[in-house]
Amino acid sequence: MKKIRFIIFATVAMIMATSFTAEAQNKKAEKREVQVTLSVPDLDCPNCVKKIEAKIPHEKGVKDLKVSLENRTVWISYEENKTNVETLSRALDKLGFPVKTTEKKD
Repeated sequence: MKKIRFIIFATVAMIMATSFTAEAQNKKAEKREVQVTLSVPDLDCPNCVKKIEAKIPHEKGVKDLKVSLENRTVWISYEENKTNVETLSRALDKLGFPVKTTEKKD
């Protein structure tokens, strides 16, 4: 009788462990990174670059950021399930840098 209980317990434990692993893999698959290049015409000095580099990486979902003073652009890589272009544009606008155009790459 003890062996049967042990076998049932072990089987249930293995099924639960397998389902948790599958769920974790599904969550990882949902994390799709997207890159966007935002045109920011008001970006005109090194202090502007520092201001953006200090604040935007802390926005939810942002993975990477590159600011080009020469091109007046901000390139952002972000998790699509955590943020979007509109939210990032609003964050830049709050810093005093309104976005004019966007180029999104999946």
